[in-house]
Amino acid sequence: MEFFSDLTWWGLVSCALIAAIIPAFFQKIRFSVLVVTALFSLTMIVTMYFLTGMVAAITGSVITLFAGFAFLFLSLVYSGIGNMLKKRYR
Repeated sequence: MEFFSDLTWWGLVSCALIAAIIPAFFQKIRFSVLVVTALFSLTMIVTMYFLTGMVAAITGSVITLFAGFAFLFLSLVYSGIGNMLKKRYR
């Protein structure tokens, strides 16, 4: 687990996380945006594999997938709560 001290790995994980989190901040999530961010994240994970190894790539992909799905879920919950409040006070 030497990759935790590698700054290259942290930079790649940060880029992949940012790419995975970005779609959660859009009002309407388009398929093209999802494809572009998924390809960018996949590129970062493949780069992790070639630079730091398989364990580092698997760890980075798990972190990226979890963060992407968590932010997407939280944004859907937040928008749902906002829509319920708008309907209640009309």
